Amino acid sequence: MSKHLAVRRDGSTVELPATLPEAHKVILSLLDIIDDLRAEIVTLKAEVTALKEEVADLKEQLNQHSGNSSKPPSQDSPGQRDKRPGKPPTGNKKGAQPGHRKQSRMMVDETAVDGMKHYYPEGQCVCGGAIALEAEPHLRHQVFDLPEVKYTVTEHRVHAGCCIRCGKSCQGGLPDDVPTGQMGPGLIAWIGLLNGGHRLSTRAMQALLVEQWGLRFSLGAISECQHKLADWLKAPHGDIGAAAKAAPVAHADETTHYRYTAQGLERHWLWTLTAGAAVYFSAHFSRGKRAAGSLLEGFDGVLVTDRLGSYGCYPQERRQVCLAHVIRNLTAMSQRKGESGRLGKRLVRLLRLVFRVEHGWRKGRYDDTRYRHRLDQLQNAFHRGIEQGAGWTSCKKTMNQCRQLLRDEPMLWTFRRYPDVPLTNNAAERAVRPYVIWRKTSFFSQSARGDRFRERILSVIESSKRLGVMAYAFLRKVCEQGIQNQPVTARLPFQNAIPALS
Repeated sequence: MSKHLAVRRDGSTVELPATLPEAHKVILSLLDIIDDLRAEIVTLKAEVTALKEEVADLKEQLNQHSGNSSKPPSQDSPGQRDKRPGKPPTGNKKGAQPGHRKQSRMMVDETAVDGMKHYYPEGQCVCGGAIALEAEPHLRHQVFDLPEVKYTVTEHRVHAGCCIRCGKSCQGGLPDDVPTGQMGPGLIAWIGLLNGGHRLSTRAMQALLVEQWGLRFSLGAISECQHKLADWLKAPHGDIGAAAKAAPVAHADETTHYRYTAQGLERHWLWTLTAGAAVYFSAHFSRGKRAAGSLLEGFDGVLVTDRLGSYGCYPQERRQVCLAHVIRNLTAMSQRKGESGRLGKRLVRLLRLVFRVEHGWRKGRYDDTRYRHRLDQLQNAFHRGIEQGAGWTSCKKTMNQCRQLLRDEPMLWTFRRYPDVPLTNNAAERAVRPYVIWRKTSFFSQSARGDRFRERILSVIESSKRLGVMAYAFLRKVCEQGIQNQPVTARLPFQNAIPALS
């Protein structure tokens, strides 16, 4: 039987089936191969779809910055910082604007002047007449300067003697008000202020002590005086916490805090509760509900926070979620394609209108009736939007985001029941910012004592700023009482410093 050959595209030949049964056999084998290929195509399509979703998620994560997520601005890359939208030009000229607070040269009273020099005109006028001096000087020009710095040293000598009758040895003792160490209250307070208030590291303070004062202390001695100050600040720190927890409205936030141990770096957290002039810090090893519950223990006012789940331990009806954080999260949704992007843009626009209406009402551009009616419209439109997005299965991220917003929705509008509750958590974020900068320029704490020092010195210094109290004078008073082994009775004046809730 002759063979039937066929030529392929590449020029090679292939033998064809000679009989019908052989052809059927080849066809059946080809059908099996086609079925296998179809199944493989389905599998590959599913893998491609999954990879596309994964790539989209990774691209969205790479595009996250402080403008569309909960990331702090300090974690933005240089490229992301360059893309931040700047403030729109006001059209005003540079310099002071009409109605600004006048800034003039500092003038102290005559009684506070250390030295005074007088300059008189010549004995007579050019015409030859005598000059009658005016009662008040024509010009008062004060020059401020720093004195030559010099530390003081007090030597305490303890004497001993021997009884001339029995021969027993006797010696004196240091009074209770003499420090056991080599640092006095002024120096300890100064070190605490430079570290907690001006964010100098221990080595930088050690160098400054030598440069400015000619004092040489070891790193251990400086660290030891910080620990003493932390112990003395226990009572003022507790009072700051009590003042914050007694307020009708408070803001809470947290930031990363590192502790260096023998096992390496451990991530801890520094929490803050801010109310009016009271800024209370507390270090904790956790970022969970246990830490949040410890921070908020005894507080029963209205709490303003971000959307961290740890604050779920606090009742929803007394919690306001920061709307600025919600806008940033929705901005990420608005940057997606299709229906998700359109919904995100609409929700962002609605919340920004809430801010505009709120600011207009506070400036008197809306009466109460119009203000409430406008907020009703915005709240209902926002609810319809997230309810619509919660039913979309085509984009799981948008669906989950909207479902989470539906769960959190009661906490978005708490400010409507309490007019004095702000829409953002800026107060707590501003309170945390000094520590974030300090964290970048100093080494980590290495013990629980170091944690206590940071939370207490920050609480005192940040509260002093808001109260208008000189932090150094307060710290010096605390150190004077602590060195003398007296109860620390120095307290910051919080009377009338915490606003009431209307």
